[in-house]
Amino acid sequence: MTRHPACRNKAKGSLGGLLLLSPLLFGLLLLVAARPAAAQETLSLVATPLPQPYELPDNLRWAGGLALTSSDSRLGGISGMGAGLAPPISDAGLSMIAVTDSGTLLRGDLVFETEPQIMLTDVYQRKLTVEWLTDARTGLRARQAESLTSWNERLAFGFEVNHRVGVMRRGTQISNLPVPTALRGLKVQNHGIEALATLPDGSLLAISEGVEREGGLRAWIYDGRGDDWRVLVYEWDQSFAPTGADITPDGRFLVVSERKFVSMREPLSNRLMVIPVEDISADSRLSPVQIIDLDPVLGAVANVEAVTILPTADPEEFLILIATDNNYITLLPTMIAALLWRP
Repeated sequence: MTRHPACRNKAKGSLGGLLLLSPLLFGLLLLVAARPAAAQETLSLVATPLPQPYELPDNLRWAGGLALTSSDSRLGGISGMGAGLAPPISDAGLSMIAVTDSGTLLRGDLVFETEPQIMLTDVYQRKLTVEWLTDARTGLRARQAESLTSWNERLAFGFEVNHRVGVMRRGTQISNLPVPTALRGLKVQNHGIEALATLPDGSLLAISEGVEREGGLRAWIYDGRGDDWRVLVYEWDQSFAPTGADITPDGRFLVVSERKFVSMREPLSNRLMVIPVEDISADSRLSPVQIIDLDPVLGAVANVEAVTILPTADPEEFLILIATDNNYITLLPTMIAALLWRP
């Protein structure tokens, strides 16, 4: 196999030039890196490599994957994920942060080999740190987080049940942003914001899982000023619904993970979709196009709820990381898979 461009002239076992972090993330990087060690607990896990898929679309390459299991009940329920937002602990690592349904933040390093090509192989020391999100006003646990993005040098989260978007402003305390009108008093617990991303102009893009509008799903854009969330429509097929989203580092594409969920006794189905960022504006109608069917990659029990995208040393290729939510069913692993994508 040929060596990936990011690996040239780099020492074996080191990420070296794998990722190029944006200067816009430095404020968040320092915020995340400065977390006091005393506030963190640790869980241990087992990381088992996922099998390589037999076939992928021509513009995608397998970059490894892990099935994570643990006797610690705090592993699981991953609904949002970010990567590369803080310095890694190890030379061969890429920092990862994930948010779970129970209101926990899981942090650790994903370990990559870089020769003969980029490959996700492990979690550093087989450990993740654990912190609890709390409501800044009540001090209670902030549960039911469903999405995560870096926004305005902070972490922002979409929550369901008590539908809202919250921002981690101090420690792990969550302060709420103004709530979009359609979410105020919404009784359906799982129809809220499952996909949250930051647009190149710094605005938040939020996509609902089940709030309908004009034959599609309601989505919003928030620029951080006032209470106004501008409305747009995300087209859907009445079957799959958005579960996660991120913007490519060059600002050209929005990638959305979608899931078809019937019941816990029916097979799940997952896919990745893409939308040009230039199509995203208030009152617009977004028409996603499929990148890949994830069923042959992760299997019929996968529940993909998180996607994050990073640059590589090759400006034409991106690293896509996807993570699954096992709904705290101990027989099901938490899976993290990596794909190299050339749009």
